[in-house]
Amino acid sequence: MVSSIFSALTSYLKYVADPTNQLPAITFWLMGSFASASRQDLVIGVPPMLVGIVGLILIRWRINVLSMGDREAQTLGINANFDKLLAIGFATTATAGAVCVSGTIGWVGLIIPHIGRMLVGNDNKILLPVSCALGASFLIIVDNIARTITSGEIPIGILTSLVGGPFFIYLLKRTKGGAW
Repeated sequence: MVSSIFSALTSYLKYVADPTNQLPAITFWLMGSFASASRQDLVIGVPPMLVGIVGLILIRWRINVLSMGDREAQTLGINANFDKLLAIGFATTATAGAVCVSGTIGWVGLIIPHIGRMLVGNDNKILLPVSCALGASFLIIVDNIARTITSGEIPIGILTSLVGGPFFIYLLKRTKGGAW
């Protein structure tokens, strides 16, 4: 329902946008790309990314406790609702900073942590920094592919979706014991 509402709002913005300047910019931003990122964009985007990432790293032990369930977290003295909101706030802040620089690049936040869990386990003390490094490395690789695969640059969001969709299907199949 939320997706439908925001999709309608995005369509409305595209409908009222100037077709020669604004509409192409909106369209390419929605596909995600590093091609138009500038130093000014980094000055604006990096501070919220740092706040979000550092915040998540500072509460990583609380996230570990939350993964045991609300009852166990409360037994250990954790205010589960507050810490969930805190984690969501930090993750949203980091994501907003990244999206304002590159546009929407889908699937990275979903597939990279799963790959990180496969490599290092579930402990957020290790998983959060590994996910940051894997995500950055993944985006550098995909961006290089996007710039070299054709004579024009393919928006990076298209390639991450082509990788993310099949990988998510693989994860679903693996976690359900191979049954569809």
